[in-house]
Amino acid sequence: MLFVLWYQFEPEHAHQVLELWKHFKFPPSDVNVLQRYLLVGRHMSVAIFEAPDERSLLKITAPFSSYGGVAHVAPAMPLEEAIKAV
Repeated sequence: MLFVLWYQFEPEHAHQVLELWKHFKFPPSDVNVLQRYLLVGRHMSVAIFEAPDERSLLKITAPFSSYGGVAHVAPAMPLEEAIKAV
């Protein structure tokens, strides 16, 4: 399954969040990270993952929970696939 994760953090934790992303090791067997982004000036990071289910993403969101942020996860599909499915 494809997921989009967006994580909004408190501005005073920006440095800690960036350091955590810099050194963070993703669970190799559960999650395939396709892309990561930092939304400049928004105090948000976004990542696109492939994972077998939502529970796999808890391994990624939990380490960031102490920085005053909220992790949002939503399943996603390419627009072309969604159009065909409707």
